[in-house]
This record gives sequence, structure tokens and C-alpha cells, in this order.
Amino acid sequence: MVVVLFSITAIAALLVALVNELTLDTIKATEAHNKDLAKLEVLPPFDGEARYEEIGHSINDGALTINVTKISNSTDGSLVGYAVEAPSITKNGYADRIYLMVGFVETEQGTLINGVKVLSQKETPGLGANMTKEGNALERSVVGNNPSAMTFKVKKDDASGSFDSLTGSTVSSRAYANAIETAYAAYLWAKGELPTSSDAQSGATKGSQTSDDDSVAVDAESGATLTDGSNYEQELEAQKGDISNE
Repeated sequence: MVVVLFSITAIAALLVALVNELTLDTIKATEAHNKDLAKLEVLPPFDGEARYEEIGHSINDGALTINVTKISNSTDGSLVGYAVEAPSITKNGYADRIYLMVGFVETEQGTLINGVKVLSQKETPGLGANMTKEGNALERSVVGNNPSAMTFKVKKDDASGSFDSLTGSTVSSRAYANAIETAYAAYLWAKGELPTSSDAQSGATKGSQTSDDDSVAVDAESGATLTDGSNYEQELEAQKGDISNE
């Protein structure tokens, strides 16, 4: 009986491993395709073919990578905008990090957030997972706004915050706000409006930074968004007291 059960378990494990190996490339290709679609979804529609300029930036000692894509119209060379794939760093979601694709466009009124797409989240269905629904409170808090005028906090935590939280999901909402902040800092870095030395990147969002157009205040709740990891560890310790998504 033991031999039979062991054989069945071993065969099942081998089959699972084989299926995983066979589908791994397909899964990766699908994920890459979905991300490419998301880049265009968060930016305004345009006529012509998209031309991509990929810019990657490693943070937390290489543990995470923020991907910034500059998208232009290949027909006339005009800039469409920047699509930034960014995780929450100093604020985890209720279950894990969340990953967003955030679109930035440059207008006469300054830089605006054109759209946000949730790429990955493991939040509670009916609560934090509502961040994936079109027109949710978090999305409404950012789309169409100039990030330089935003405070990346949830209003429930700070009256000066720019983010309306999802009902019953303050922890998830904090992570969403932090991911938007991360994306904005990466956008500024890609444009050369934040310092690029390793020391400066460690404190990229501390205090105020000055862009070519105006003064950009990126207010980090507990230190840098493009960090060296120290503030992130402090945040993890602070979140250990959270017992609910409120």
C-alpha cells in the first residue's frame, strides 16, 4: 500500500512539474502581452504605431524593478506619454504588494495622470480587490490630476491626503497610494528631474524636488519611495499590528 501511494504521488508530482514546464513560456508571453496592452490602456488613444523606449530602474538592492516606458507616435514622433509599472514599496497591501501601470501625459496644464491599471493584487474579494473595478474611489482620486499637487496619503489617515479609500479597505488603499507615489517618482527619475546618483536615489522622494516647470513636492509617509530598503523594513514592522483591512 505504501509503495502504491508513493508511486501515485510521485507520478502526480512529475505530471504537475511537466505541465508547469510546458506552460511556463506561454504564461510569461501572456503576462508580457497583457502589460503591453496595459501601457496603451493608461495613455490617450492615438492614430499610428506606438514606438517604445524602455527604461528600467532597480531598487531595494535589486529586489524590485520599476519599468518606465516612454511611448511616442511613430508616425510623427510626438510624445504620447509615459507608462510606469510600479509596485507598492513602503506600504504592502493586506495580502501582498500590489502592482500598478500608471500613465502620465504632459499637457499645457502640466503633468497629468491619464489612467491606472491594476496589474497584480491579492486583496480580499469585495473589499481591497475592488481596486480593479473601473471608476472605483481610488481611481477617481488620481485620474486627471496633477501628481505634483497630490499628497500620497489616504484621507482617513490624514485630512490633507488625496486618496479616498475603498470601503473597509484602508490597508489596501494605502498600498495603492504608495504605488502611485512610486510610479510618479520613477517618472520624474526617467525624465531626469530627480537625481540619478545612488545616494540621491535613496532619498528620491524626501522633501521637495524641483522640476523644469514647477516645484514638485513628493511627500513620502515614511521616507523614500526609491529606497535603499531601510524604510521599507521599518514599514513592515509597523504593519505587523494591523489585524484587519481597516
